[in-house]
Amino acid sequence: MSSWIPALEGRDGPRYLAIVDALAADIAAGRLGPGARLPTHRDLAWTLKLTVGTIARAYAEAERRGLVSGEVGRGTFIRAPGSAERTAIAQFLSPEMIGRGGVINMALNRPSFDQGAAVVAPALAALARRPDLAALMAYNLEPSFARHRVAAASWLAWEGLEVDPETIVIGVGSQQCLVAALAATTRPGDTVLVEDFTYPGIKSSAALLGREIAPVATDDGGLIPEEFERALQTGRGRVLYTIATVHNPLNATLSAERRAAVAAIARRHDALIIEDAIHRFLAPEAPPAIATLAPERVLYITAMAKSVSPGLRIGFMAVPPALKPRADAAVGATTLTLATPLVEVAAMIIDDGTAFAQAERQRAEALARVELAAQILGEAVRPPTASFNVWLPLAPPWRSPAFVAAAGRAGVALAPTESFAVGRPHRDGVRVSVTPPADRDELRRGLAVLAGLLDSGPELGVTV
Repeated sequence: MSSWIPALEGRDGPRYLAIVDALAADIAAGRLGPGARLPTHRDLAWTLKLTVGTIARAYAEAERRGLVSGEVGRGTFIRAPGSAERTAIAQFLSPEMIGRGGVINMALNRPSFDQGAAVVAPALAALARRPDLAALMAYNLEPSFARHRVAAASWLAWEGLEVDPETIVIGVGSQQCLVAALAATTRPGDTVLVEDFTYPGIKSSAALLGREIAPVATDDGGLIPEEFERALQTGRGRVLYTIATVHNPLNATLSAERRAAVAAIARRHDALIIEDAIHRFLAPEAPPAIATLAPERVLYITAMAKSVSPGLRIGFMAVPPALKPRADAAVGATTLTLATPLVEVAAMIIDDGTAFAQAERQRAEALARVELAAQILGEAVRPPTASFNVWLPLAPPWRSPAFVAAAGRAGVALAPTESFAVGRPHRDGVRVSVTPPADRDELRRGLAVLAGLLDSGPELGVTV
């Protein structure tokens, strides 16, 4: 529909906002459906006797609100509800499912609720009124401000790790901290040891920096210390990347005994460890971090994306003093300067306690959803603590690719084994993310689909 004309009568305020409000009303009333094409900027400006700039501003605001999408050379179109999320999970869906409504996202590792907007909004509003806002918006070429490192140290202390604020590197989320950690501890061509099932982001980070990765075997308890030592003895690498607490995707949490063994092995072989603690907030009862046992050789990474808000792209990394200059240089080389206002917001909500309260809400919701998954899929999927995901083991005749494809055809997106495996997978299963569904009812429907597939088995000739 390119003849749409917004009803602006009775709408006060700036004209561009009146246009967006009219657009939202027509979408809600069903007068504009997904895929409907809006008039060109010039045509609508002529019809409404407004400037093209006003129309451009209106369409930009509508896109920011998720109402429309612009396609260069084609025009501006009404978006289907949830279409942005479907784009993100399209890689896990069969071609006939892409673009279809009603897909239940159980493929992405992200928080529940409103993504933390309600927690961050008051701090943003307060920051906008502060007299030092201009200084925060300027180029700040220091690696970070002292007060921000103090706030970061408070966050790490809440996670159970006491560190000197001066040892902390602040980055744009945990992913940049991971890149900085690799840059600080390895050289191009080096090999990084990782668990045989691991977070996909380490694969992309290593590839970007020209590092190889090699798997270290795991079992139901997580990383096997003896396998770590064997890898060091064979010279496969001297840096280990590990998720010791609420492992992604396997959900294992290393015991105190294994952590002590890993730290002792690293000391014995002069190895370094990158400890990814992004999910540490989900397991306050977990044993102390490996970084508490060997602080001189562990780079400990955490962040606020999972616990508070994905848009709060702030990562904290406690680094051995000898490695801090290289880590700071790596962050500086990839961003020049941090987004200081965002770091300030993070510090504000740490200082007033709202960040911790949000993390605890996320933990409680994750635990409730894990329990629901165990009720429907069986106790085998229950991790030892709260988690955003459960690991669903598969046995013949099911295989991961076939199960993911069947779930996709039934309207449930999953992440397959191949996303996480390093080398030849020695176990088969799928990660089922329990927190992305909008509410527990949607989660229950998605879990019921998976339970039905487990009961019925793959169709003849579909098993891969």
